[in-house]
Amino acid sequence: MTKLRFYGGIGVIGGTKIVLEQEGWRILLDMGLDIPEAGDLLRTPVVPRPGHELQDMLKLGIAPMISHVYKAEALTGMTDMKLSGGTDGHTALFLSHAHMDHIGLAGWVDEQIPIYAAEETVRLMDALEAAGEGLRGGAARVQNLPAAQPLQFGPFRVTRYDVDHDVEGASAYAIETAAGVVAYTGDFRLHGRHPEKIRSFAQAVHGARLLITEGTTLASDFRFTVRTEAQVDAAFAQAFAELPGLLLTTLYPRNLERIAALLALAHGANREFVWPPAMAKLFRNWGFEHIKSWGEDVQTADIAQNPGHYVLQLSLSHLPELLDLPAGPGTVFLHANGEPLGTFDPRYSLLQDWLNMRRIPFWQVGTGGHAYPDDIHRLVEWVAPEIVMPIHSPAPERLIPPPGTRRWMPQRGVSEYNVMQR
Repeated sequence: MTKLRFYGGIGVIGGTKIVLEQEGWRILLDMGLDIPEAGDLLRTPVVPRPGHELQDMLKLGIAPMISHVYKAEALTGMTDMKLSGGTDGHTALFLSHAHMDHIGLAGWVDEQIPIYAAEETVRLMDALEAAGEGLRGGAARVQNLPAAQPLQFGPFRVTRYDVDHDVEGASAYAIETAAGVVAYTGDFRLHGRHPEKIRSFAQAVHGARLLITEGTTLASDFRFTVRTEAQVDAAFAQAFAELPGLLLTTLYPRNLERIAALLALAHGANREFVWPPAMAKLFRNWGFEHIKSWGEDVQTADIAQNPGHYVLQLSLSHLPELLDLPAGPGTVFLHANGEPLGTFDPRYSLLQDWLNMRRIPFWQVGTGGHAYPDDIHRLVEWVAPEIVMPIHSPAPERLIPPPGTRRWMPQRGVSEYNVMQR
């Protein structure tokens, strides 16, 4: 019997944790942290107790109660609930990409449990660790799983496929089970630079027994701007060429493909990006050259002398620097999927207050990493699975499957499904 259990990503965006079990063997798909919400008991300024971090998260339901997954030492002294640490030798973890809502708990996974991901994901996690932005619980020992090369693990045959998302190394998986193929999209999009990747995945898993798909944008009101990465490039290129003043921006640092494109565009326009020190260290670790750090390589006085030469990534903790930065005619703040992520973030209004104080225009020029609703439905039609299960969305009921495909709705909390059930 092939069983499927969800420990996260149900009714919310992120926090994906999926377990496939057969003949005593287990496949884990992602080990993500939930995206913080207003009601989270560990929200800022609260932090888990030193030495009890994993235990606090387990007791609060932030980490799932799964035996033989976590490091035994992280569970030491935890006597009020039965949970065995260390590996059982029959469990493997497959990561879809290096976003915290998919990898945030991987640092607590027992070191003897094999963890697989794309080579780019391995590189990015190593670069983040070297930049001081690694996982809590310790660095995960992740192995490269080449695309389209099946791996046999117990009774399972697992194949990784490249997909397009707003981070390098984004992956989908096909798991061959006794019930048929279980396909998992991870996070994907069709409006990025590589739409052919998800098309290839859909072709490879056509007719799957079960498709588990992300549905992030299903909760939208369908009035958002449809923008491609090429249009993001064009918006920045126009700003670089036509605006005479200092440009301020907030870019998502793990979208390294976009960073590379904008660095090239800035160089062609005789502009120079300046990054907060932590971001500069990440980019250098990744391999980017000529990265300038604010406060180290470039000072506020340097920017004041030649504001039209610079593009400054302004972190929210440095907003008071706006009091001294040259913000005259031609200065614009270009928001492109960095922090604050959206209006739901309480820091969004704080940013707006500072920009209004300095009379700096705010331009929304980014595009997201998640497929638009029409594209999610298009993928389901391409795959034509027997069953589709939408997750990673507060409105999964908005996914309407085509004729011939049944929709199973995972329930909130821990649910178990018999994939072989007809």
